[in-house]
Amino acid sequence: MTMLLRDALALPALRLTLLTGDDGLDRPVTQVFVTDLPDPRRYLCGGEVVLTGLMWRRGATDAENFVRACATARVAAIGAGHAALGRVPGDLVEACRRHGVPLFEVPVEVSFREVIEAFAPSVWKQRANGLATVLGRQRGVVAAMTAGARLPDLLPAIAADLGVRCWLLSPAGRRIAGTAPLPAPAARDLCAAFLTATRLPFTTRVDGVPVSVTAITGSPEHRMASWLLACAPAVPQGWAPSGPEPGGDALAELVDVVALERTQADEAERVEQRLADQVGRALAGDGDEADLRARLRACGLSPDRGFVALAATLTGLRTPPALALAVLREAVRATGLPAAVTAALPGAPDAPVLAVVGDAASGPTAAGVAGALRDALDVLAAGLGPGRLAVGISTAGRAATALPGLVQEATHALRAAAARPGPVAVVRSDEVASHLMLLAGVPADTQRAFRSRLLDPLTGYDRQHGTDLVHTLNAFLSANGAWRRCAESLHVHVNTLRYRIGQIERLTGRDLDRFADRVDLFLALRLGEPSGS
Repeated sequence: MTMLLRDALALPALRLTLLTGDDGLDRPVTQVFVTDLPDPRRYLCGGEVVLTGLMWRRGATDAENFVRACATARVAAIGAGHAALGRVPGDLVEACRRHGVPLFEVPVEVSFREVIEAFAPSVWKQRANGLATVLGRQRGVVAAMTAGARLPDLLPAIAADLGVRCWLLSPAGRRIAGTAPLPAPAARDLCAAFLTATRLPFTTRVDGVPVSVTAITGSPEHRMASWLLACAPAVPQGWAPSGPEPGGDALAELVDVVALERTQADEAERVEQRLADQVGRALAGDGDEADLRARLRACGLSPDRGFVALAATLTGLRTPPALALAVLREAVRATGLPAAVTAALPGAPDAPVLAVVGDAASGPTAAGVAGALRDALDVLAAGLGPGRLAVGISTAGRAATALPGLVQEATHALRAAAARPGPVAVVRSDEVASHLMLLAGVPADTQRAFRSRLLDPLTGYDRQHGTDLVHTLNAFLSANGAWRRCAESLHVHVNTLRYRIGQIERLTGRDLDRFADRVDLFLALRLGEPSGS
């Protein structure tokens, strides 16, 4: 029993006069909204009759802006009272005709309250019928989920009842449920728009299709730890632009349904996390090998298969430490890699979080893990803002006995990743030279003191005299002490090179004919370079 616009205009007590929009008379009216804002879009959901006293109008161009805003919000019609101007201006009529919005005139002797009261019985009856339908549908969903049905099985039927297509994605683009195929580029575009949107819900277009997007929040409450729900108009076949934007009521009902699934998923996550944290404590030294094997089995990982360890830090965001864990967990899940356990290592709040990927028959490879992880993190990077995510990846190892060493490898590679620029850095331990892996385990203040003691005399001399002794030293060591080859690379005479090396030895107190002194100076130079170079 939906009230149509033509029914409202036919009410004899109102004496409403249609000025333009005959082809819109069969639009359903969901409610009546009174405004004199120049742009009321934020308060409109679609289907409203917008009543205005034209107080927003200051000039002929104002009508275009007001009508465009109403058309964008998909209102049923605009009703104009002319008490302020004495007439309905022609520019408003023309703007409504141009945007396809029906416009009617409210006589000066008829108040907006009378219009609202005339519409109210039908609107409230429509809402009551809709509410009964929604409650009935939600009771059915709750009963089905209690009996063991999952959202991917229920969503297609619910969406069909609402006349929409919808997709439930993780912020890394992992499909959780959906009613139709969604191209991978479209999923990435939706995730990027979701992670960078200034407010939710919002409407975007993907391949020309209007899509409404909102968040299904979890714990912690951050977009990178939330699901995104995207809702588009239903079309007969395929992925093609068609139909208006989906209404807010459909999106709101889908949110209620999906929230049930998220609640169940979060509860299961809490149970799994308690088991995973026991693995983290075992790897930190709390227990022996037998204890570690038992804890791995409790998490569904075979202790006798292959493993790769990952360590990650998330910095620069004012968020709970749990967000780093959630982001790493989601990134690993989005890769489609074998079974994994994600845990927080005991320690300070900014301690790395850990993931152990394994349980494949032959074990995962470090290169395969790194490649898949980079693809997932490229999507999540849009939500980092000022934050930085660094990930270190170990080599592959066999059986639980190798895991403590793999964790150390991943932690050292993480230090190398943390020194690299960019919002996301992923470093495999086998990408970093062996001496740099060794140095990564040395405290940062010790590294700085070592480099300063050896190289500060050279850098200070270069600044004061405009020389380039540090570069000369690097070239000499790179040439393995070959005088002629080094001189050619620097484009200087050998005697000039010998003079510079003499200055370096005098300033540093080191003898470059001695292998041990060469090693010290080589390491000092490497400590000043970006990790992994």
